[in-house]
Amino acid sequence: TDQAFDVLGFTQEEKDDIYKITASVMHMGGMKFKQRGREEQAEADGTEEGDRVAKLLGVDCGDLYKNLLKPRIKVGNEFVTQGRNKDQVAYSVGALSKGMFDRLFKYLVKKCNETLDTKQKRQHFIGVLDIAGFEIFDFNGFEQLCINFTNEKLQQFFNHHMFVLEQEEYEREGIKWEFIDFGMDLQACINLIEKPMGI
Repeated sequence: TDQAFDVLGFTQEEKDDIYKITASVMHMGGMKFKQRGREEQAEADGTEEGDRVAKLLGVDCGDLYKNLLKPRIKVGNEFVTQGRNKDQVAYSVGALSKGMFDRLFKYLVKKCNETLDTKQKRQHFIGVLDIAGFEIFDFNGFEQLCINFTNEKLQQFFNHHMFVLEQEEYEREGIKWEFIDFGMDLQACINLIEKPMGI
């Protein structure tokens, strides 16, 4: 992962931030809360995970818990503190972690697209022959590449087992047969797509 980030031009600071945000989202899943007896108010059930989250995000742990347990909301022209029960706090933690992960993912996609963008119209293309033959579209998207790649892997598996291995078996056993030319071997194309960093 770290090498892939380097290839895509991420700085060390950007990588550290990505790791911290990802780790904080994971630790949020371990934050525990309990309901106060006879009250509609939740409280922290230990702060070990919250301490980790706060440290990773560079925020004060007390402020993190205060904003989860008793957030300030706007009512009319004023801000008031609203107590939250255990379920409401769990929903807030879930919403916060989903929001952070969503923004991180969108940032990663944007950064990768900026790095990989040639600023020119498509200059090259690779046609991958699938089981049914070439599928010709004006533009092959990533989804179609995945479909073609999967089909080509299946075709290669089929060709290898039905033609190559069978014919080797015939040869070992001295069986007379007529050589079957199953067409072009596209293993090199598969390797090109499958290798680290792919195309």
